[in-house]
Amino acid sequence: MVTTSRASSPEDELRPRPTASARPHRSAPLEIHFATVNVKFDGDRGKPIPIPEHGAIPPTDRGYWVGTYDQLPWAERRSRLVDALLGTGPLDIVGFQEVYHNQLMDFAQLLGPTYAHVGVGRDDGAKAGEYSCIFYDRTKFEEIKWKTIWLSPTPDVPGSKGWDAENVRIATFLSLRMKVTGEVLYVINTHYDHRGFQARAESSRMIREHAFEWVTGVEEELGLADKHRGPVILMGDLNSHPEMDGYLLLTSPKPLPSGKPSFTFVDSYTHLKARSLQSPDPRQSGPYGPAHTFTDFQPPGCKWTERIDFIMIASPKLPSDDGGSGSAEHGEVGTTDRPVGRGGWEVARYACVDNFVEGDADGY
Repeated sequence: MVTTSRASSPEDELRPRPTASARPHRSAPLEIHFATVNVKFDGDRGKPIPIPEHGAIPPTDRGYWVGTYDQLPWAERRSRLVDALLGTGPLDIVGFQEVYHNQLMDFAQLLGPTYAHVGVGRDDGAKAGEYSCIFYDRTKFEEIKWKTIWLSPTPDVPGSKGWDAENVRIATFLSLRMKVTGEVLYVINTHYDHRGFQARAESSRMIREHAFEWVTGVEEELGLADKHRGPVILMGDLNSHPEMDGYLLLTSPKPLPSGKPSFTFVDSYTHLKARSLQSPDPRQSGPYGPAHTFTDFQPPGCKWTERIDFIMIASPKLPSDDGGSGSAEHGEVGTTDRPVGRGGWEVARYACVDNFVEGDADGY
């Protein structure tokens, strides 16, 4: 889970902003809270179980053949997953991956009418296959437009598969207007292929190019091209750790080989605005929670764990030939010298919620 914020500036003073109670004449930093979760598909979706009126379905007896860290059936874990998201603070926008239609409906019921959602099933562009859906708080944001692309050489063809990918893969693009300020932000949620090395690399190139085209197109339609630079958030399961091309090509400051305009992204984990002795407001000393997001349902310390799930923010600097030869990932995690994102936004908080809690109140 990530919180982005932007401190006030002279331009901001012209817009209605929340104010800090202790300093009524100073605009408070505007914050947006994001989360991304690969929910693990429901293997029992053919036999759906209704959500109880109150509480959650209690966990079944695991038996001797099920380990402590093994996954629970969807019907048992869905409510506690939402509990974890809502229990960590405000939840403005969340991207889910590996979601079948019945799971989408479960999230809609558990999150309630406060949240609207967008997305399609990847197999047919309607309800078949996994969604990479985005839920957002409709009391804070107004939907402008959204679309889905297929991560393939034919991005507008539902069900199309690209390069060496084993499965059909998609990315969901959403433009929102903040009701408090009228500003526009952009959210992308995706799930890369777990097998195809080339597919992951090409997916990153596609998203960089399509994100730039999408954002600039929306800003031109709204008449904002010369006076507005909204934040662009990319989230999802990349099936790529930070040393793999799927990650490195997203964060590279170099232009695309095609020469087409694009964004480059910075990783919220490594670009957290951390605490210093001079910090005027409370800040984290570093990212909170497990460093690795893929656990393979194994005990802590398992050698197979990796960090493959990310929330990134578009850099304010466009890629250039003199941008260096490596990735935008650099330096120590959680330092204070970090570039802000597009529109002057920065990463204010970062946390990874563990998928196992010792002594959970309900025994999960």
